[in-house]
Amino acid sequence: MTYSRSLQGRFVSGRYTPLILLLVSVVVWRIGALLLPASAGMLWPVYMFSVTGGVFSSIVPLFCYIAVAVILGMLHLHERRISWFTSLYFFLSAASLFIHNDVVSAVSAVLFIALMAALMACQPGDDAEGALFAAFALLGLLSFLLPQFLFLLPLFVAYLLIANISGLKRFLAAMLGLILPFWFLFGITYVWPEVAEYIPVIDRVSGCLAFPAVIEFTPLRLLLLVAELGVMLPAMMVFATSSVPSKPFLRRRLLFMLVANSYLLLLSIFSAPNFDMLYAWRVPGTALFASYLFSLKVTRYSNIYFVLFFIFWLAIAVFSVWAN
Repeated sequence: MTYSRSLQGRFVSGRYTPLILLLVSVVVWRIGALLLPASAGMLWPVYMFSVTGGVFSSIVPLFCYIAVAVILGMLHLHERRISWFTSLYFFLSAASLFIHNDVVSAVSAVLFIALMAALMACQPGDDAEGALFAAFALLGLLSFLLPQFLFLLPLFVAYLLIANISGLKRFLAAMLGLILPFWFLFGITYVWPEVAEYIPVIDRVSGCLAFPAVIEFTPLRLLLLVAELGVMLPAMMVFATSSVPSKPFLRRRLLFMLVANSYLLLLSIFSAPNFDMLYAWRVPGTALFASYLFSLKVTRYSNIYFVLFFIFWLAIAVFSVWAN
């Protein structure tokens, strides 16, 4: 058997790979809908309004993760087009059955990838200040909806250095964008004090940002940790020793995604209430690194790694059902 005819080789070059991945994902999602108990509904963090439960608690996340896949496919993250990249993301989301009924995490995943798209649109050039202002303003605005987005501020600042768009003028433009929503909020409450009663109080916000609160390492979470590190660590080593991708701006984007997923993984360990949400934010990066590894040269060892990868993620789907 030649390497091109191995499972990995057929997967990478297969004409029907995206379709097969989507079909498997739909089957796994359907199995999860049948085996997992329906959500009775939940409260949105901070604002405490009810989030739809019952059958809608699985339908809404499904469309949210489809939306994430669409946005992810619009981002330029690979040196050459990989047709099954977004299908792989959808498969990883489907295998993560424990987030299927979590409407808050699903909606936040859409907002997160939109934030990443806005940030990656900031490139060196004469109009960098305007793009940075808009991206940081969006971050500040979305933090009203979910304070957990404030966790991303260090990543946004790190992007300025990684993308080589740092500088006093650009940093100030970014900070002005971040402050703008809060400045408008202050102005509104100053003119109409009665509006303040509809604004989340500080203790609720601090509860959403609970830190540090170390997670309980259940079998499912340990398996997730092994599976994610099993993708991230090889990707880091290959990225550091390989010239792929060769384009500088693609290398900067991949480096940023490596930093982002590492940061969010470490953060989730010390922010137990936000574990599922931070995991949903990491799945696009995990799909990116897996596609990066699979699309490199097919060897005997890479084929074994490819098989183990899918075994681990199918095991995650099984453990998700068992844990519930």
